Amino acid sequence: MPTPLGYNGNPKLRRAFTQIAMTQDQKDEYAKCYHDPVYFIKKYVKIVALGRGIVPFDLYPFQEEMVHKFIKNRFIICKIPRQSGKSITTVAFLLHQILFKENYNIAVLAHKAPPAMNLLGRLKLAYENLPTWLQSGIIEWNKGNIELENGSKIGAFATSADGLRSGSYDIVLLDEFAFVPNNIAEQFFESTYPVITAGTATKIIMISTPRGMNHFYTAWEKAKKGKSDYIPIEYHWSAVPGRDEKWKEQTIRNTSAEQFQQEFETDFIG
Repeated sequence: MPTPLGYNGNPKLRRAFTQIAMTQDQKDEYAKCYHDPVYFIKKYVKIVALGRGIVPFDLYPFQEEMVHKFIKNRFIICKIPRQSGKSITTVAFLLHQILFKENYNIAVLAHKAPPAMNLLGRLKLAYENLPTWLQSGIIEWNKGNIELENGSKIGAFATSADGLRSGSYDIVLLDEFAFVPNNIAEQFFESTYPVITAGTATKIIMISTPRGMNHFYTAWEKAKKGKSDYIPIEYHWSAVPGRDEKWKEQTIRNTSAEQFQQEFETDFIG
């Protein structure tokens, strides 16, 4: 069986509408991945780890729990420490969704365009390292968006006042949403919320470390008090293996107690 030609000369990407003969074992694996996002991520998703290069994504227990909550809930707000793998966990979940759902549309937003593009870049790296038989063929592979032959799309955008007014999305990821200015965040939701709630299974995933007593603080408090439909997700910095009191002391010594309180204790500091 000849090797399928890559997309635009990239041998790591499956060209659209290229037929691949799958073994029975591969068909069984595909079915397992379809039904179990955590299995798919742990076995097939690869990430860049500092000092180790490209490695399999071995989810921590709290990251597995995050994925399960993403699956079960429509509205999620996450208050999680910095450098805990919260964004890459979400990216891995989104990768599963565009691979195994047809005509599924996802928007990845950050406070500025470069961080949003960075998240999409991490998804692209994971995609390129999937086995060819597990990929869906590529229709479009640009800096800011991907389109697959199964009809699913994912795009990266800066959060703006106009939001996603002109689009229709199954999932909107709002990464580090506390860093979006208050006025932009309020106008964004005014224009975007109707787009999301047009469907019965559409999702909003809002994820951030705190940054003062702003719109993210308000949304978090409402969720914690049961005054909104958002499911609050929160983890302590010690949920990341290797983070203990010695690590805390070293981090404070090299930064400051206030910075640690905000970025790792995830306290809202006014």
